[in-house]
Amino acid sequence: MGFMTICDGYAQAAPSDEITIIVPRNVIANMIKSTLPLNLEKADYLKGRLWIHAIDNITIGSDKVAFEMNIQGRNIKLETHLGNQALWMEIGNFNADFDSSFSLRYDASKRVLHVTPHVLQKNSDKKENKIAANLLQLMSLANGVEYPIEIKKLQPVLTQIGSDQFNIDMDITNIYTEKGRVLISGRPKLEKLK
Repeated sequence: MGFMTICDGYAQAAPSDEITIIVPRNVIANMIKSTLPLNLEKADYLKGRLWIHAIDNITIGSDKVAFEMNIQGRNIKLETHLGNQALWMEIGNFNADFDSSFSLRYDASKRVLHVTPHVLQKNSDKKENKIAANLLQLMSLANGVEYPIEIKKLQPVLTQIGSDQFNIDMDITNIYTEKGRVLISGRPKLEKLK
């Protein structure tokens, strides 16, 4: 069972007016696993179903997350061109394993988390692993491109202290990873409700 903690300042030097929410690796792992299977976006030149089936052995380090990933495909066809003629190359089905990681950086002024994935083919003699690795290269999933993810504001928390009610709002100032944890820092705004 996982849990989340809140503390004032942690690891990276945070200003004294900030709090940090710490999300441990096992909570992150459970959150990720609850989203699986995850369909992958397909380009116009790809037909069939392609999805992430499993993510295991998650390791969280300094602004980097590493894991093992299983990607599966069904009835995959890839469009190629011969002169002006479009041809569909049948790839078929595959079940392939990869060593994967992503690095991240947070731009607080834009509320954007930049994620850069890296997918490496596991050493394997299986033909389908090689086919899947080539397919991922074509889809730009494995080439180290930085993807921006807009981070919405955290929902305010309503709490009661004694007989008074307070609204706690927080602007996120940083998101980073360190030593098996994801850390979310922010400046809280406390408002007493009437």
